[in-house]
Amino acid sequence: MSKRVQVSLQHQPAFDAAAPLVASFRNGPPPPSKRKDLSFDVFENEAKKQRLVIANTDRVAYQGANFGYLSSANDCASYVVGIYDKNTQEVRLCNVSQLYMMQQTVKGSADNVDDNRGDGKSYLEKKRDLVELFGSKKSKRIQKSIEENIVNVQNVSGAASITETLKKQMDKAAQDAAARDAASAVDSAALATRNAILPPHNLEASAPEQVYIIRKFLNPQVMESLKIKADEWIEALKATNVADVAASHNLMALPTRLLLSMRTPYDKTKMAYLVYLQYQLELFHTSFPLRKSVVSFSEERGIPLVVLRNLLALFTDSTQNELGYTSYLQPKQKKDKLILYMLVLALTINGFSLDLTELAADLKRSAVSLTTYCRQLGCGVEKVKAEAAVYGSNALSSKKQAHRVVLTLPLQFPQPKRGGGPRR
Repeated sequence: MSKRVQVSLQHQPAFDAAAPLVASFRNGPPPPSKRKDLSFDVFENEAKKQRLVIANTDRVAYQGANFGYLSSANDCASYVVGIYDKNTQEVRLCNVSQLYMMQQTVKGSADNVDDNRGDGKSYLEKKRDLVELFGSKKSKRIQKSIEENIVNVQNVSGAASITETLKKQMDKAAQDAAARDAASAVDSAALATRNAILPPHNLEASAPEQVYIIRKFLNPQVMESLKIKADEWIEALKATNVADVAASHNLMALPTRLLLSMRTPYDKTKMAYLVYLQYQLELFHTSFPLRKSVVSFSEERGIPLVVLRNLLALFTDSTQNELGYTSYLQPKQKKDKLILYMLVLALTINGFSLDLTELAADLKRSAVSLTTYCRQLGCGVEKVKAEAAVYGSNALSSKKQAHRVVLTLPLQFPQPKRGGGPRR
């Protein structure tokens, strides 16, 4: 019976940090006579915890690593190395996190392989050689079928005419694709232009009052100022009639007609829209370039300063000279934008139906020319008898026909014009 010996274990983490490297030579270790000439070098990347071990002799080199193709597969084992000290008769156990598999390379040897032996071959020939060497029976059958399906043009009767026909069809398809791309570009440009000049709108609206969102260009500060003026008009209408109020405020034909059509008690929000519409008409007839200061122009026209700044920001372009003075211009696009915004306000006030007679008179334009703007808003335009084109119970009996605009769903936007060829 063996003698029982008591052993005590003491863990010291410092031993793990100084653990020896354990390597396994796949082709066998060097012979004992050569081991004294074997030198080891270790290269380590501490940030990535990568380590490369290199061993060298005069003729053979060994490499091992804990990363890349040199790393050994994880065998789910933990290794411990025991180092025996004869003097103290103690065994130091160290944890080994990696077993390095050393790959052997004979120095000075090279395979005589011609890497460029396939340079003169086509892709199909290279693929055929590869399949013949390493392919399965199935891949060889597929490769043979591919080669048999290749048509040699020189062996086909009428191949030239077939090739020419195919070329024409390909050219026609390319031209059609280019035409579609051009049409798509035209549509995108038309959509961008429409979004730039139309009031904020919702194409997914389910009711006419949800299509154009007036509050997005009349912010709360502007609406508060307009409602103060609207309260003044409502109070004046309680004491007098529409004709006197229109005369005292120099209302144009369209605001006067809309004021006549409004029901009592008056809606303060619609009255505020009517005030803004009157200011828009005054801006439309302003001479540009406008070189007056905003404050002086506001006092001259009686337009609240916050409302005037809103109008100038929406419907004019501003420039500043070297002296710091600001001038306001109104190019055609901004004037068109002003007309569109006026139409939206008038339609909203009048229940999304509008006779263009008064607006045409205010703008000094024909009603027919205004129908183009109405169609840009997605409205339908129809000719009606003058007796039917009324606001409330009044009729325009002096006209036999009038153009009536109706905002209905779905919106009917005009298609962008396509560029035609030159006239001969």
